Amino acid sequence: MGLLIQIHSFLRWIVLLLLLAAIFKSLNGMMSKRAYAPSDNKISLFLLISTHTQLLVGIVLYFISPMVMFTGAAMKDDQLRFFTMEHSVMMLIAIALITIGRISSKKAATDSAKFKKAFWFFLIALVVIFAAIPWPFMMVHRPWF
Repeated sequence: MGLLIQIHSFLRWIVLLLLLAAIFKSLNGMMSKRAYAPSDNKISLFLLISTHTQLLVGIVLYFISPMVMFTGAAMKDDQLRFFTMEHSVMMLIAIALITIGRISSKKAATDSAKFKKAFWFFLIALVVIFAAIPWPFMMVHRPWF
C-alpha cells in the first residue's frame, strides 16, 4: 500500500502542473485571441489522462486503505471522514469538471469558446482540488512528497 500512496502523491504534482499549464494556455488564448493549437489540445488530453490515472490509483487506495471506514464512528473522526468522504467526493467532482471541460472545449464552435470553456472548467477544478488535497499545513495531512 505504501507504494500506491507514493504513486498517488507523485501523480498529484503531475496533475497540478498540467492543470496549471492548461489554465494558463487557455487564459493566454482568450486574451490574445489566437487560434486553438494542437498543443492546447495535447495539454488538455494529457491532463485528462493523468487525472483518470490518478482516479484509478485512488479507487484502489479507497478500498484497501485503513483510512477509509464505513462506520458511523468514522464520521466523527476528522481524518477518517476526510479520506472516506470529503477527499474522494471532491476529487470525483474535480475529475468530472476536467473531463467536461476537455469535452466541451473540443466541441465548441469557435476558438474563443474553446479557450473560455477550458479555462473556466479547469479553474473551478483547480479550486476544488486545492480544497481536497491533504496539504501538510492542514489538520488532516500528508507530506509534500
